Amino acid sequence: MHKAKGLLDRQASLLKYLTSGEAIFGDTCSTSRDPILQGFDRALLHIEARFSHEKRMEKIAAVFPKTFALLGDEQDAIVREFVTACPPAGIGRLENAAQFYDFLISRWETRPSALPYLPDVAACELTCAQVGIDADSSSAIAKSPRHIGPSEIRRNPRIALLRTRFDIRPIFEDTRRHIVPVERVVPLAISLRAGELGIFELRPEVFDLLAALDTWIAVDELSNAEDLIADLREAGLLEERR
Repeated sequence: MHKAKGLLDRQASLLKYLTSGEAIFGDTCSTSRDPILQGFDRALLHIEARFSHEKRMEKIAAVFPKTFALLGDEQDAIVREFVTACPPAGIGRLENAAQFYDFLISRWETRPSALPYLPDVAACELTCAQVGIDADSSSAIAKSPRHIGPSEIRRNPRIALLRTRFDIRPIFEDTRRHIVPVERVVPLAISLRAGELGIFELRPEVFDLLAALDTWIAVDELSNAEDLIADLREAGLLEERR
């Protein structure tokens, strides 16, 4: 038992070192003085750490291409801080992206970005990635047993809602640089149709209704909303089961 525990401790120390700034960037770190790590070839460990780090950042950058571009000269420093603050919690693309997003939001609370709309851009990109995952997982809905009871509706699972402080749509719609979004609260819907992501503005009352339809709700519980429900159903924003 003691031997097994020693092996586990050695593996844990090695993994901690491989995700550290010292192993990845050559930063000074007390981890390197861990006696458990003595005897390892540090050059080989550095190569492995860099490879794993770059694969992780490729996954994150794939979710946040516009955010990374807008980080500009701060990108390297932010990535280094992220490595120190947030060791990998898993290998999934969305899991690592969510980690990076939480880190950015926490950082911007004390050190706001020079671009005040950047948190909205990051939130939109993460939501777009989540919509793609949710759309894949929602394919099982069609195979569920037939509903018995009154007609019910809910928001289409291929739709996500996001309220932003800035109108960031031009950043996603226009490939030109130096776009400065207008500051105004915008209720957005992000949808996936035929494999294509769309970002469009909703009227506030439509946004609020869709936000309330996170789960199945009987149609007869939504009085005086028949016309709006019909419009949303026709636009593909709702799912219905009878």
